[in-house]
Amino acid sequence: MSLFLKKQEMLKKAPEPNLPQPTTPKGRATLARILASGREIFGEAGYVSMRMSDLAERAHLSMGALYRYFDNKDDVFLAIIHDIHNELYAASRPGERQSFRDRPDEAILESNRGYLGHYRNHRKVMRAFIEATMVDQRYDDMWWYMRERHIVRVATALERDHGITEINGMPARVSLEALASMTEQSAYVWYAHPDTAAEMLPVDDAARIVSEIWCCTLFSPRGAGRQDPPARSEGRQGRTDMERT
Repeated sequence: MSLFLKKQEMLKKAPEPNLPQPTTPKGRATLARILASGREIFGEAGYVSMRMSDLAERAHLSMGALYRYFDNKDDVFLAIIHDIHNELYAASRPGERQSFRDRPDEAILESNRGYLGHYRNHRKVMRAFIEATMVDQRYDDMWWYMRERHIVRVATALERDHGITEINGMPARVSLEALASMTEQSAYVWYAHPDTAAEMLPVDDAARIVSEIWCCTLFSPRGAGRQDPPARSEGRQGRTDMERT
């Protein structure tokens, strides 16, 4: 199987959380409280050191009540990471005002600002998530899925909106993998790494830095063959794939 097909298969097999489905308002409120408390506890203790007893105490539940919703801490954490991924994916989607077709530079800036801002707000949980990828294959699979889903979205928009399928003679997704890795690692270094707790780079500055690298890679003469992002057109023909997905 080719590497591309293997990646597509992994995208289809993303770990799904074993999430309870309470049917009463009280049950749904309790589930929400558990997940919110879980974000706090995992962020404070890390993945390895987190204990279900600490979560029960933070959520104001007995151990028996907590286990009626989740069998173990991995069920809780996978549900939390699944939610955060969906939030990051939504936060990094350009809004109605920014067209990737007409002004890709603005769309990329808005996308990175959304991603980095949400990452910063949940930096402690993201640090616990990176820790978890080192010790449990399920979280490594989830990390891969999160990364691949973002890459596929941009690759689709890049081809449909700008006709770009190659950069520097290589498939465009190779450069997109490098750009995604750069953005993700920058987010970790600037926000999640313990040494950055005292002073963090403002999100606007961070977004501008990584976005300049994105635009230079995707639209420079040495890259896709376009010196500048295309000028804004007079009219719009609906939302682009990057905005829709």
